[in-house]
Formats: sequence, C-alpha cells, structure tokens
Amino acid sequence: MKTILKNIPFFIIGSFAISNAVASETFVCNTSEHTVFVNATPSNEFHYTAWNKPKSITDEPDMLVVGGEEITEGTGVCRTTRWEFNNSNVKYIISTPMACGVKMPPPNATGQLSVLINDRHIQSWWCLE
Repeated sequence: MKTILKNIPFFIIGSFAISNAVASETFVCNTSEHTVFVNATPSNEFHYTAWNKPKSITDEPDMLVVGGEEITEGTGVCRTTRWEFNNSNVKYIISTPMACGVKMPPPNATGQLSVLINDRHIQSWWCLE
C-alpha cells in the first residue's frame, strides 16, 4: 500500500505535465484589457482562454470556452485566419490582421479580438505586440 501512495504525487504531476504538453499554443492576443490564448489539442479541438487585465496568465482564467472553429480565408497578403467561439449568446472572434482592405491594422497589431452578443458587434480590440 505504501508503494502505491508514494507514486500518486508523481503520477498526478506527470499527468499534469503531459496534459499541458498536448495543447499547443496557436495564437496569443494581448489587448489593452485582456490576454487571450487560442490553443489546439492534437484532435484539433480549439480552446479560448482569457484573463481580464491586470490578472496574470498564472491566475485562474476569467473565461474558458472549448470547441471553437478555425477558419482561414484569402490568399497572399489578404490571407487571414480567425477562430470563433460560442458561449451561449456570446461569440468571441480572434483574427489575424490582413495587410489589405479598407481598415488597416496598426503597425504593431498581431490580430483582433471581437465580441458579439446575439450576433450584434459589441466591442473590438487590437492584439498588440
């Protein structure tokens, strides 16, 4: 019995390390108000994890939505990828910036975070370096 109990902490720590290793970081968005990670599992299931600032990513996240969708459109400099996550009537969209179009992103933008409620645009923030 002692041998089994001695190995339990190692098993728990080892399982935690393995579970973190299987979700790869796909995209990080740092806005003025939020830090958002989009992660993909090996089975291509997407996770949206968000912290409201000034919280740190070492704190418990404020929002976790599992089961998002990745959509890539366009070609060349007009190619963009976005991830869409639904949480009841709220939709979170994270997108990479396009270097073409009417609305050009700021020079240090890595993407954009948009929030829609009942399919109505509520707010957007640029993801900045």
